[in-house]
Amino acid sequence: MAGETLIPGFRFPEVTLSRDPAAQEEALKACAVDPAAWGGLTEPTLWGNDGFRAMSAAGQEIDGYIHVEQRLTLSGTVPLGEAVLFSGETVSNEAVPRGRRIVQRFEVRRADRSLAVVSEHIRLLPDLEKMGAKPSSGSASAPDPVPGTAIARKVMQPQDVVTYSKSVGNEIHFDPEFAARYGYRAPLAQGLMTMTWMAAHLADRLRAAPVAMVVARFKRPVFWDDPLTLVAQDPEDDRQAQLSAVNAEGRVACDLRMEIVASA
Repeated sequence: MAGETLIPGFRFPEVTLSRDPAAQEEALKACAVDPAAWGGLTEPTLWGNDGFRAMSAAGQEIDGYIHVEQRLTLSGTVPLGEAVLFSGETVSNEAVPRGRRIVQRFEVRRADRSLAVVSEHIRLLPDLEKMGAKPSSGSASAPDPVPGTAIARKVMQPQDVVTYSKSVGNEIHFDPEFAARYGYRAPLAQGLMTMTWMAAHLADRLRAAPVAMVVARFKRPVFWDDPLTLVAQDPEDDRQAQLSAVNAEGRVACDLRMEIVASA
């Protein structure tokens, strides 16, 4: 079964699930997010973890995967505790320089089968022979030019990373020795964890928008003890937003773009 899940066209079985309010609160607090930001609604980035759980349930091994991008299309809100229908499919599996690029797409439908969320995972299945730490040049990399205003700061904590990811798995988030095999100095925080923190700053607009798209690109690893600064660009159009999570070296770890496709 595990190999089948990576074949384009594979369908993950449709299941009925609901978001437990206590579990959502625990995950949001681990990300330094006030649960009140989302009121009584399901927080949308957390559907990504439901996707990971669906992969594991189908026998897909997720240890060592590296999340490089997450795309969300939000076309309806879902109250906490409401039962939804969750299904997915493998869209593509192609060779890239460091391994294989896997795209898997999941849908969240309400009981009347209306589509509420589409959650797309884009991940790297790394080839260990092509991974590992790069030789140091002896000088620090130059900071990225990140225009905008710093609006928030946080420091990742190992226990928060464990709390956020404990129901998902992937030893790259928990085990220093496992992370070192891939050339990392410490375990990585889930990319989704950074996305959850960033998306909270757009919660008011996302809750009100009939249709919105949110795309997060995970450009650099975020280690489980990293400090991050959130920088917001001044948008020319209030239907759009661009946020960047910047690490201690001034390098962009994650870019998040929001676009409201349809307004109320």
